[in-house]
Amino acid sequence: MATAKSRTYRLHLSDEGTDAFLECHLRLARVARRFIPYGATLTVAVLLIEALDCPELSDELSAPRVNRLSGRIEHFVGASPNLAHAAARMLEQLEISLSGGPALTAARLFTAAIALMSASEDSEIARAYRSIGTAFATQDPETLA
Repeated sequence: MATAKSRTYRLHLSDEGTDAFLECHLRLARVARRFIPYGATLTVAVLLIEALDCPELSDELSAPRVNRLSGRIEHFVGASPNLAHAAARMLEQLEISLSGGPALTAARLFTAAIALMSASEDSEIARAYRSIGTAFATQDPETLA
């Protein structure tokens, strides 16, 4: 059975969040020295936030900047279906630690990932970009079939 090679993710961003995503996208393209799809930017952002431990991830999700980047403007980004699996794993780990905090959603996680990427060093971004091809394959055996 064939698995989907791409999936569309919905981002809910403010004007500031849209600008932040586009700035991250341009920065990644410059670091990679390539034209890249928007999905690569979202993937790198998720890889960066996935590297955090639970308390750090919790802090990122509740950071004031995430609230400023979140909004009502919908954007659709095509990326690997493995992002959904990675987001689900992270949200599952956080479910208990954020009780009473902001709603735990993939959209909020993606927005926090964008905020983190915008504050990351170029070397961290480059390392995450180089790992795109193998990052999720080893974590989700179902996608290897």
